[in-house]
Amino acid sequence: MNDEEKLEQLFKQQQFMILAVTLADGTPWATPVRIQNRQDNQFEWDSKLDTEHSKAIAVRPKIAVTIFQKKEDSQIGFYAKGEAELVEEIKPGFGRYRFTATKCWINDETFVKREVAIDA
Repeated sequence: MNDEEKLEQLFKQQQFMILAVTLADGTPWATPVRIQNRQDNQFEWDSKLDTEHSKAIAVRPKIAVTIFQKKEDSQIGFYAKGEAELVEEIKPGFGRYRFTATKCWINDETFVKREVAIDA
């Protein structure tokens, strides 16, 4: 199985990703979010507009994302950097956010981090 196939399998199996943002005061902050939609290099999730990560994205849209999975004899991690944005307010106080990955890597049981492309 090649890296792109491994990633597609990971994306189909995992419902959550970890966002790494920088708060307005420069403090790093990481939080899990449920993936609502993914197409190529774009991932969407819903969050309250007043959460730490939502406020951070409004000030500093450059973020990092990771998705990972560990099984008995295998593991895989996806790492990406890019930009996030509020796409729309879906109901009062809640928004749909989109992360667009600009650079991505994979790491598996070989412990060799490799750059991958996930866009169409």
